[in-house]
Amino acid sequence: MKTTTYTLELLTPCFCAGADQSKAEIRAPAIRGQLRWWFRALGGFISLQHLPLAEQEATIFGSAAGDEGTASPLVIRVSTLTSNVAKDADQMGAPVFSDKGYLLFPLRSNPKKNEYKGRGVLENGTFSITIVWRGAPDIWPDIGSLISVFGHLGALGFRSRRGFGALGFSQTPPPLCLQDSLNRFANSGRALSLGQMAVAPNSPDEALRQLGKWLKGWRSHGRTIDHRQAQLGSGLPPYNDGFKYAEADHDAGYGLNHNGPTYRAALGLPIIQRCDRATNNWELTARRGEGRFASPVLLRPHRDAAGNWHALVIFVDAHAWPANHRVYLNGQPRTVSLGLYDAMKADPKLAPFPA
Repeated sequence: MKTTTYTLELLTPCFCAGADQSKAEIRAPAIRGQLRWWFRALGGFISLQHLPLAEQEATIFGSAAGDEGTASPLVIRVSTLTSNVAKDADQMGAPVFSDKGYLLFPLRSNPKKNEYKGRGVLENGTFSITIVWRGAPDIWPDIGSLISVFGHLGALGFRSRRGFGALGFSQTPPPLCLQDSLNRFANSGRALSLGQMAVAPNSPDEALRQLGKWLKGWRSHGRTIDHRQAQLGSGLPPYNDGFKYAEADHDAGYGLNHNGPTYRAALGLPIIQRCDRATNNWELTARRGEGRFASPVLLRPHRDAAGNWHALVIFVDAHAWPANHRVYLNGQPRTVSLGLYDAMKADPKLAPFPA
């Protein structure tokens, strides 16, 4: 049996409330789920590539398949870190129209309707995770690489794909650096593309602002006439890099341009648009209201070993939209284009990140 303990730090606020939305808590099942997600995304360990990925996963995480199932040899224990504080976007210093507020739009409360959208949040702190491995000793270094990837690139909680709940190692570093850890996975070179904002942030909060502004520039539609007439110094809203993609999705959702491709689906579903009293739904299946596709674009404030901050954009190519798959807009099939996803990856505002 092998065991080790790491201390992780919350680099950005973590919205990790459970059934009680006013209480935030770091829980072992959440960490276990994240480890399984990274394991799948990276294609499993090179040392186990003689096995199908599903069998690899069962070897590491156990399985409920069959009459009895198999227990996991990987045990995760977490020190207690809780909070009884709930906050919404405004209370987090992310007001409407702000760059950080764009990342927290689901937590926008509506005082007129007496709707409070706050969630339990841990705004800082450290916690320890103890890893116990009861499996084959030769896989233990691979387990360390999985923990390393999670501690460098992972996040926990609500809006974790959008920069919140970002993690970093504190005190005891992992046995391998990030690149050496990624090298132990079968598909790391094809599964991930890492970019960073060319202008380095000076804090995790500044990283969130940079990432929010970048994402908004690709996804914001705004007032069409303003964008088409926008010129430097005109006082009108700037022309966003991704405006043509956002405009196409916006118009399609409002009943126009039904014959063109959609780009929005490639960055996550489900999405609901409301116009007057009508509701327009993007779905993965023809049955109304069904389907989910998580965004393959992850935003991460990151602190390197030297203490420098980075605003990372992680493109999870392994989870990109599958070729020839369709989505449905109000039950009608639509083609999906990866043009937006590819344009985001090629954005000159992003520099390569040396993992």
